[in-house]
Amino acid sequence: MVMHKKAATGYLPAGSVVAERIEAAYPELSQALQTFADYVLSEPIRIAQMSINETVEATGVSVATANRFARKLGFDGYAQFRAEVIRGFESIFEPVERLKTTLSKGSTVEEAVLASFEEDLRNLNETMQGLDAARIVQAVDMILGARNIFILAFDNAAALANVLSHRLEVAGHYARTIDNGGGMLSASRALSHYDEKDLIIAIAFPRYMRETVELAAAAQRRSIPILAVTDNQTSPLARLGTLTLYVRARRTFSSTSDTAILAMLEALAAGVAAKTPSAADGAQKFADFAYPWLITPEGR
Repeated sequence: MVMHKKAATGYLPAGSVVAERIEAAYPELSQALQTFADYVLSEPIRIAQMSINETVEATGVSVATANRFARKLGFDGYAQFRAEVIRGFESIFEPVERLKTTLSKGSTVEEAVLASFEEDLRNLNETMQGLDAARIVQAVDMILGARNIFILAFDNAAALANVLSHRLEVAGHYARTIDNGGGMLSASRALSHYDEKDLIIAIAFPRYMRETVELAAAAQRRSIPILAVTDNQTSPLARLGTLTLYVRARRTFSSTSDTAILAMLEALAAGVAAKTPSAADGAQKFADFAYPWLITPEGR
């Protein structure tokens, strides 16, 4: 019996259709097809940019093998396979293209600043219009009913997680975040102690961090409840949430609008405080303890 190696981890975007199909099909692929699969996983951007002839020259396989590989993954042929690879990178490169377009128009600093404010206001308005009150109440109840809370967020979202953690703690609900300097192993170590009585609040927006999605998927397999905060139903995080909250977070000068995301997290914390009778007492205790280090403006 021939033992097949497992597909390499690769660098396709989180939730990529191509990555998922390669993982499922890899053990049954021939050696030549596994070689091609390894190249796709390790160099997906080159695959997206090269023609089939350039790709087979780089991988050392034949055109027939490349087409056979595409069909093994369920595509009609190589062209459809490559189109799906390209589509997987749209959310990653879209912010770059938007920025290039904006800069090419020669906007002044004042125009760029005002446009940024207007964009955030649109995001906030659209998020409010799409808000499901019953879903927010359910999210608050998940937080209130959790034995332990872990906020799962990397990169830019990690800063937002710290704000949410602080707001929840003020309301009397401690929420752990990923330790400074910690990565997947640090988060995994903490989450290994969690079960169905606990809660993970996972935050991920374009460009979605693979670590967030993979850890959320691992938590889902362990039946740990997940409150997901993301941008839309196509997000790789959306399908992992026990409950998912959506935020309109489009931005021209970066991949996402942190303003809109932070507003949702602040609103969520406000809802928790409103349903926590002891929240006011906790805030008072903090104020009494921290008073010596708080500066009051003169004349007040």
